[in-house]
Amino acid sequence: MGTAVVTGDEAAEPGVRRLAHLSLCFVIDSATNGMAGLKTLDAVLIMAVNQANIVPLTRDPDARSRYGALDAPAPDEERRPVSVSAVAASLRLPYETVRRRLKQLAAEGACTLTERGAVIPQEFLGSPAYLDTTRVLHERIWAFYREARDLGLIGELPPSRYPIDAGIPVRGAVRLVSDYLLRTSDMFVGYFGDLISGLVGMAVLCASTDPDGARPTHMSALAERLHLPLETVRRHALGLVEAGRCERHRQGLLITEATLAEPRLAGLFRDNAGHVQRLFAGLAERGVVDAWERLRPAGGGVAGEMAKGA
Repeated sequence: MGTAVVTGDEAAEPGVRRLAHLSLCFVIDSATNGMAGLKTLDAVLIMAVNQANIVPLTRDPDARSRYGALDAPAPDEERRPVSVSAVAASLRLPYETVRRRLKQLAAEGACTLTERGAVIPQEFLGSPAYLDTTRVLHERIWAFYREARDLGLIGELPPSRYPIDAGIPVRGAVRLVSDYLLRTSDMFVGYFGDLISGLVGMAVLCASTDPDGARPTHMSALAERLHLPLETVRRHALGLVEAGRCERHRQGLLITEATLAEPRLAGLFRDNAGHVQRLFAGLAERGVVDAWERLRPAGGGVAGEMAKGA
């Protein structure tokens, strides 16, 4: 890659903000795409629990190879349970809310609760519904990469450390993407206040940083995009207005240019640019970017290659 990275204090603000727009839209779409048909909050819980479960495996190169393919989720006995309190703290959610939702997810077979904590079982991670979600997420991250690359928003990437002849390690790629989604969400949730307010705020921020012009967003449109009840969105949106995080206009909610230029939010944009670079560097090391670039001349999707795993 010969493009110039946009991270750091010297970065051109338009590039940093353009990348923030792309990545925030990607985060919102990924969080609300209906993981295996689950509601938005439940999908975020599943992602957070699963990422905590596989922390030991992500540090083991052999495990990354064994469980990189789409059809190779790590077995339950190799997953580390995570406590309800740890999940609640990581997502800035009330303990009781997380406990109640995980209990319901356990009843639906999407989660297992033990004395040691919560585990997302191999059976759920290998289910057709989850695999379909994984394919969609992979297509989205590939599109995000292409757009950021073509705009010159990605810096030099490292060479692959893994063979790519067998195809794209889709599950391994999605693990890295999930880390990025949770890390970025945590940054902006910290700015907006809590998880639901964060989702609302990020959706408004996505529209407010549109390079084609800031667009106010109606609460009904936010509720539809986030797959959340309108009254829930309204309550949290009004809280953001009261806190000065956004403004309410007749056309909808908007984060003004003055707010976008404030040091804290501008700093989050720069931090996000660094996280995006690390995400694509990790994908490059795993051989994912090489596989994408190899497929690019064909101009088609990656469904056939994805089926191979790696």
